[in-house]
Amino acid sequence: MAYLYEVPSKKFLLDAEDVKVVNGIERKKILAFGPHSDDLSIGAGGFLFHLSKKNTIVPVCGYSGWRGVNGAKSKKEAILIREKEMAREAEVLGFKAPVFLRLNTYESDEEADKEKDKQKIKSLIEKQKPQLIFLPNPLDLHPRHKLLTQLILAALSDLNVKEVSLIFYEIPWSVFSGNEFNYIVPLSSELMRKKIEAIKVHKSQLVRTDFVKLAKALMSLRAGIVPEQKIGGYGSNLSLSNWVEVYEYKFKE
Repeated sequence: MAYLYEVPSKKFLLDAEDVKVVNGIERKKILAFGPHSDDLSIGAGGFLFHLSKKNTIVPVCGYSGWRGVNGAKSKKEAILIREKEMAREAEVLGFKAPVFLRLNTYESDEEADKEKDKQKIKSLIEKQKPQLIFLPNPLDLHPRHKLLTQLILAALSDLNVKEVSLIFYEIPWSVFSGNEFNYIVPLSSELMRKKIEAIKVHKSQLVRTDFVKLAKALMSLRAGIVPEQKIGGYGSNLSLSNWVEVYEYKFKE
């Protein structure tokens, strides 16, 4: 079953039996985990901005990402640069102030550090009591992205939390296959504009990689193939919007 988040227009006709239009998400506490300071805007900025209008969103940064700042004078300075950028991103997207975990496993693969990081995540979840959690694709090829998701899932397992829904997002360098996503979010021009605005605040990262270009390419690709791939069937003539984000949504029990 694939889920389409809200019908793009009154003229939209849905004929496929295995696609369900789902209503808006409202009045929920949402924890949005990003491995690094820019991952939320790149992977889920459009949908999260939309949700921020009727929900409380707390962004959480797992790793300091200080190695990704060229020209910084010190590790401390690099960390502050990235955290200031994420704080600005939160303002652009209508989030609460970010939580910076600065997990040890950014620089360590020791089991003891993994356990400490899991406990830190558990404490955050217990404190925030979210109903919905955004987190990276569990098959993400980036080792720290994948590890953060593993730590979050381990923390939830330890807490025996069953009332929390999970939304996994993709990023340009680790996209979902056609069978791995089940949730489709068409983006309006406003949502896409805000997503790009949020990505642009990460100036320390854009000097290395043009994430604006990559995000636009991925959203355009999804807009072009998802209507046939997941909704109308191959050969159908169906358009959602110019920009589409996709997710793996695991609904609460």
